[in-house]
Order: sequence, then structure tokens, then C-alpha cells
Amino acid sequence: MIAIGGAVFYLATSIYIAFHRLYWFDELFIVRIAQLPSATAMWQALAHASDTMPPGYHLLMRVVGRVFGYSEVGMRLPSAFAMVVGLLLTFDCTRRLTDGLHGLAAFSALTCSLLPYYGYEARPYALYFMLSALALWLWVCTPDDSKWAAVCFGVVLCVSVSMHYYAALGIIPYLLWELVGWKPGRSVPLKLVAGVIGVGLSGAILAPLAMAFSRQFTHDFWAFPSLFKLREGFFELFPDSLFLLALIMIWITFRGFRQDARIIKSQNPAEALGWLFFCIPLVGFVVAELKTNAFLIRYFIGVLPGIAVAFSCLLWRNFRSSRHVSVGVVALLMAWGVANQWTTVRHPEEIDPFGQQTATRRYLQLESSVLSNGKQFILFDNPMLHLEAKHYSQHPEQCILLLRKGSTEDLATARVQVNLSQYSPLRFWNFEDLRRHARQTALVDPAPETLQAIRQAGLQVDVRDSKPVEIVYLQ
Repeated sequence: MIAIGGAVFYLATSIYIAFHRLYWFDELFIVRIAQLPSATAMWQALAHASDTMPPGYHLLMRVVGRVFGYSEVGMRLPSAFAMVVGLLLTFDCTRRLTDGLHGLAAFSALTCSLLPYYGYEARPYALYFMLSALALWLWVCTPDDSKWAAVCFGVVLCVSVSMHYYAALGIIPYLLWELVGWKPGRSVPLKLVAGVIGVGLSGAILAPLAMAFSRQFTHDFWAFPSLFKLREGFFELFPDSLFLLALIMIWITFRGFRQDARIIKSQNPAEALGWLFFCIPLVGFVVAELKTNAFLIRYFIGVLPGIAVAFSCLLWRNFRSSRHVSVGVVALLMAWGVANQWTTVRHPEEIDPFGQQTATRRYLQLESSVLSNGKQFILFDNPMLHLEAKHYSQHPEQCILLLRKGSTEDLATARVQVNLSQYSPLRFWNFEDLRRHARQTALVDPAPETLQAIRQAGLQVDVRDSKPVEIVYLQ
């Protein structure tokens, strides 16, 4: 009942937060592609590098949008439900291996990770997490010789790759586990065979889309790999992990020691498998270095179920006879997760990637005054702000993005909009267009080098508003 109550809390709060957030840049690509006239048009848009994600999630959002509408809360509902289902799957998997208390330990550990953020964002990461949890449940909680379980395992990994390309690395811990335990004459498990087939099939189908994006963006992709990002990424998985670990160890020190100390039992297979999930970001780092040049820890959100199960099994293995230790750990983690989520509920406006939510709200406050001053064109220098402001503008047809020839700043974020414009209406200007319509144009959030280029072109700059969004009139 506690797990169900926790699931209801995170579902309700995620929906509430989703309702009080604007869309931001990444989500708007999902929304625009999902609204294209046909699935064929969606495929063509992705084949022209209009988004970083494969089409599985876009197709799901197309269905969701037609049923619930394309509002913020409607498009984010699948993420909220997927997060909760993934939490319950991880709980049940751990409960079957240990007991209900340690199932709650896995549940509560996940709520202290980066996962809750993706429960209120219209991107595929919560679905990716849920499918990873389902794959782990099928591997651990179904018979090894079950053909239906093997087929389901393969299908789940196949669908997972259609949600995110890096989900293909989800097969890694299972491969490593079988490699470590391999003995001559031992047959390859049906589930592993099905998993490899599922990943390979999805990868083969989606390879043209992945290569289309890679050809355009690999060399200048903003999230390039580095050892620093790899190191920091593990902390990002569980942002408060060191602090929480310190509190846990203090609690164990006071409550865990007994004079009749027992010999610690060895790991069970599920715990060992769970720790191998840490290998996924390591392999992902190698893949990014060798080929993709894309490395963000959220790309590996599928590691969370395995780590949570392994942690809970470790806790159960050492302290199952001292339940007050596990009760204290569960209480700490659950309270911390709930407190963080409740803080976000109270201040959803503080969820502000790259400061764009604040900038968008400020622009929308100024838009009517800009138009009332006789300006016919609203020109944006910031590609991210352009897409967000255009979506919420009362006059989207007047919102235009300035393409700065020869500039590398925001190159990818501008170019991907140019790609999308072949299928979804977006307008662009160069400096010649700006020169011709200078008196009818308000320039929004220009970079210093843009203002310098405008002055060098002989135009006068009149700054009307500054922070957090600068509005400039030209003469």
C-alpha cells in the first residue's frame, strides 16, 4: 500500500507540475513533428534531421495528441504514467527478490535520482526508464526457459530503441552477465538471443534516421563527451547521493552493529546483474568518443532500475535481520524524494532549462507593446527563444529567426529548425532581409556580435527593454 500511495503522489504531482510549465525547446520539436499531416511526413522530417530522437516516441505522441490534445499536460501525461509504472515494476522486481520493505528501498532510491524531472517533460526518457524496468523484470522474474518471456524481452528492447537510440546499450549488462558466467557447453539463454535480435532489428530499421542526424550534427554537437562529463554524470544520476550516503552510513553505524556479527552472504545473481548496469554509461562514453560525439547522462536513464535493485538487494543481504536499519534507510530516502518533489510543486516556475522559460514569459509580456509601436516583424537572434516564443505568441506568423551567416554560436539549434521548416511552418531572415525591413522590425534578445554587425551595417540601435530579455528597435 505504501508503494501504491507513493505512486499516486508522484503521478498527481507530476501532472500538476506539467500543467504549470511552458513547453521548452526540446519538447516543441516533439509537438511539431507529432502534428504533421501523416506518419510518412513524420518519417521524412526525421530523415532530414529535424529531431535527435527516433520515431517511436513521436508516433506515441501523435496518438496522445489526437486523444488528449496538444496541451502541455496532455503531451506530458505519458511521461508521468511511465515514470510511475517503472517505479512499481522496480518495486515488484525487488520485492520478489527480497521483501516488501526492500522493494520500498528500491522505489524510494529512484525518487532521489534524476528520474522525477522526466515525469513532467514531453520527452521519451520516462518511457525509456519504464521499458528498462520492464526488461529487468522479465529477465529476473520469469522462468529462464520461457519462450513467451524471451519474446517479450526482445520486444521490449526493440521498442525501447525506437524511443531513444542509446537504449540499444540496454543489452550490455545482460551480455556481460552471461559472459562472466559462461561455461563451455552452456547454451545461450533464449532471453539474451531475443534481446539481441530486438535491439538489432530496431537498430537496422532506424539506422537511416540516425545516420541522417549524425551526418549533420556529429562534429558540432553541443553535448560532446569528456572524462569530466563522465565523472559528473554519475553524480547527476543521483544528485544528492554523497550526502544521503553519509546519512545512511551514520544511521548504520548507530543501529547496525551487533556483537554477534554474522558472515555476510554473497551476492545473488540479480544484485550482481544490477551493478553491471553501471557499465552502460561507460560503454556509452566509448561510443560517443568513437562515433556519435553525444554524451549526456540522461541518455542512459535506463541504468536506474538495475542500480536501484542492486542497492536494495545489498541492503537486504546485510541487514535483513536488523530491519530497523532498512526502515531508517527507506524513511530517509522516501522523505528526501517527497520533499524534493513537493518543493517543485510549490515552485514549478523554477524549472527553467537554460533560462528559456523566464525569457519566454518576459517576451510574452512585452509582445503587445512591441506590436502596438507599429512593428510588423519580431526577429529573434536566440534560436531556442524563437521556437518557444513562436509557439505561445498571439501572432506567430510575425515571429522570425535571424540566421547569422558564418556564426558558430547556436548553430545546431538554428540548423535543426531550418530542417524542420520543410515540414512545419517557420520563417527565417538573413542580414539582407533585416536591412530591408529594419524600421518595421523589433529585434529580440540579440547577441553582442549581432548588435555589432548591425551597427557596422549602418543601422541605429535603440534599446527599449533589457533584462531578462532585450528588445531593440532599428532605424
